[in-house]
Amino acid sequence: MICAASLGVSCAALVASSPARAAGPGLLYDYDFVDLYALPDAPAPPSLPDLTHRALAVSLETTFGSIRSNAGEAGESPSRSAAWIERLEVERAVAMRRFYVGGAFEVAAGSPPGGGGTAFVAGQPELWARAVWASRAGLAYGGGLGVVVPVIAHDEDSQAAAVQESVRVVRPWDNAAFANQTLTLRPFIDVRDIDGRTMLQLRQGLEWSEPVGSAGPPSTLASRTTLYVGYRVLDELGVGIEASEVYVLRSPDVSDDARAVYALSPGVRLMTRALQPALSAIIPLDRTLFGVVDSYWAVRLNLAVVIDSLSQR
Repeated sequence: MICAASLGVSCAALVASSPARAAGPGLLYDYDFVDLYALPDAPAPPSLPDLTHRALAVSLETTFGSIRSNAGEAGESPSRSAAWIERLEVERAVAMRRFYVGGAFEVAAGSPPGGGGTAFVAGQPELWARAVWASRAGLAYGGGLGVVVPVIAHDEDSQAAAVQESVRVVRPWDNAAFANQTLTLRPFIDVRDIDGRTMLQLRQGLEWSEPVGSAGPPSTLASRTTLYVGYRVLDELGVGIEASEVYVLRSPDVSDDARAVYALSPGVRLMTRALQPALSAIIPLDRTLFGVVDSYWAVRLNLAVVIDSLSQR
């Protein structure tokens, strides 16, 4: 299970790093070993932030997916439907590139499993704060807490609620954004190591969801693991692959053989000082989240902008 392996990866990253090691390539400004703000700029993984980015980072991600529904009760052939998800994320460095606050909001469009008209749905907003210790040699680790606030509710039998259940499987590590009438707490830890042109980044977290309305789903507890291995082909170009696991630790609606969901996301990111666009895919392995649909695949386009200010470098 990735959860157990992730602890070993974290320890290996810590042991492998040395404060005396030279900083990796790709610094987007003159490097100063005395300046507290002089930390390496690294290509962000497809689903994770650059842990020590400068000042204000804003990203707009567009996901296009194709979803194959489960076979009907009468043996009808599964149908396919398109899904579209738009995610806006903002994160701000508020103290020497060591403390960050951020938020994200998503909207989606799609049709319910098995067919039906297209409906637009708004996700639940997420807010978070995180702290990070960072070395100028490239090592960074820390943690934080996110909260997904249930401000938008849909009737349990409505088309919008059915669309939410369908589109949330496309980004299984982020499915809480489309959980109906559910408050979700998301504590996490982060580790990143940069060694020359190679980068390793890990996020391990828990996800505790509690219903706040009569139509809400039952209480659940799940673990989330995202591991990224990247390589800086050029100072301005990073490539890599991200592996994610969502493991349902407690839920009355999930059988033991369907608790783990895996996905791979190969991607490429262009690096400039301000503009950092990326292209990635989402490829599921084996089953889908909660078995709501049979299968899916998706492509993501991400446009990230890093905005400097007079007080942050």
